[in-house]
Amino acid sequence: MADTEDHEPSFVPQPLLDAVDASPQRRETHADSTIESSSSYLCGQVPKSSRYNLRGRDIDLATQSRREEHKIEREKCIETKRLRKEQKMREDRECVDRALRARAILDAQSKAWKEEQRKLRLSKQAGDNNDGDFSGNKGEIVNKPSKGSGEWLPYESDDEFGTEFELKHTSWEVEKFTLELARCMVGLESFTGDTKIFSCSGTIVEYVDDTGYVVTSASLVRCPDKDEQVDKPKINVWLASGQKLEGFVSNVDFYYNICVIKVPCTFHLPSKSFSPNTGFFNFYENHTRDVVALGRSCEPCSLKVASGKLIPRRSRFDCEELMVSSCEISKRGVGGPLMDFDGNVTGMNFYDKKETPFLPSFIVLKCLQHFDIFGKVIRPLHGLRVKTLYEANLSLLEKKVQSGIPERCGVIVVKVEEPSAELSEIKVGDIITHVDGVPFSNAAELGGILLDMGGKLWLDRQKLNPSDDFNQTAAVMSLKFHVRTYRGDKSEVTTQKIDVNKFTPSRLNRWPLPKPIILRQYANGKLIDEEWYTTGV
Repeated sequence: MADTEDHEPSFVPQPLLDAVDASPQRRETHADSTIESSSSYLCGQVPKSSRYNLRGRDIDLATQSRREEHKIEREKCIETKRLRKEQKMREDRECVDRALRARAILDAQSKAWKEEQRKLRLSKQAGDNNDGDFSGNKGEIVNKPSKGSGEWLPYESDDEFGTEFELKHTSWEVEKFTLELARCMVGLESFTGDTKIFSCSGTIVEYVDDTGYVVTSASLVRCPDKDEQVDKPKINVWLASGQKLEGFVSNVDFYYNICVIKVPCTFHLPSKSFSPNTGFFNFYENHTRDVVALGRSCEPCSLKVASGKLIPRRSRFDCEELMVSSCEISKRGVGGPLMDFDGNVTGMNFYDKKETPFLPSFIVLKCLQHFDIFGKVIRPLHGLRVKTLYEANLSLLEKKVQSGIPERCGVIVVKVEEPSAELSEIKVGDIITHVDGVPFSNAAELGGILLDMGGKLWLDRQKLNPSDDFNQTAAVMSLKFHVRTYRGDKSEVTTQKIDVNKFTPSRLNRWPLPKPIILRQYANGKLIDEEWYTTGV
């Protein structure tokens, strides 16, 4: 009976308990249980005896049902939002489609109306007004376009000439140089009677004795149908301030299409000279060729700017000294300056559809010197048409390389025109690198050298006999060209001489700037509207 009786737990000393816990078997058992409980916890299986076992607690049916309802409501809300979003996207697409269809209809109607108006205007031929009867509403076409000339285009389009933020990709220094040069720029208009001839830009290069001198394109004073100067044209000169002055023709040369307008003015006019530097146009040297083309409108008197780079390619125009930039300008920019990013005026711009031809600044300077000394440009007529060597296509250059190409300079002959040149041994395809021992790297430099030689010869002859006429004389000079000839698979270097007995005529080059087609509308004998068009270059 003593064994079945309940006994009070006997007291066990703490050192003995510590010894039991410290025994190897006790530690191993404890460790196993700890690992097992840890792995169970990590797997989400917490013992039910744990007071942190929230998952293991019993959940009544009401709570579980309520949770299910909340879950279903959330899913419905999400689905509703998704459907609303899809519906809004469909409505937006439909709205855009309706707007595009409406715009297409309006564009078609507008195009049809413009075409109808254009046909109506074209139906009114110039002969309608030849009898002098202006009692009704009639129209007149001046410079009627030829057949097959295509659609008429606006004669002037300032919208294509740069933007207000054209130079924001450059530094402030470039913008500052541009604004400084803009002070020296003018807008130009020419008239013969009440008929407008041309509008373009120009640069004031000098102000002396209450007179400013503006350099611009000779298209300002050219007759619309031939390369002759208009008789006594009226010229309006618009300054940067918006003030209008009257100008007069001083000098004209149609070979380089350059013109000087003198502008009487009692107050000082800011001026800017063209740069004499030729190294900027040497494509065999490595340096930046970023440029800015500038122009100025007349009414309103606003500045036009376009940026680009020099392009190693020849212009479509006949003038072989011209170079090309990628600046996109309108006809308003014709005669305006071309500036590099250091503020130097490097050329005078002309207009073409795909690129901007320009006359290099050192050629402009030499023309101005000839105007000042001789009253015209003196250039020996050697009878050769050339282009810069680096402008030739790769297939042609490949053949030259195989036969031995000269150093990276010179021009290649593309045409032999004059009898004096035909008598020499120079042929099409030959490469010229020197003239009278002076080397050059491109056609523009060759033109500059010839201008210097012609000017020096004229001065020397004038000292001997001031009454000499240099248009038709005996052989007055001989040009010695350093030529690399190509005959078959062999090449050799020779010196060829060409005797020059006359000078280059002013109208040798073709400048295909289109003449304007003027459409005038009359009402009761009065001119009520005038629009200018062109058939393109």
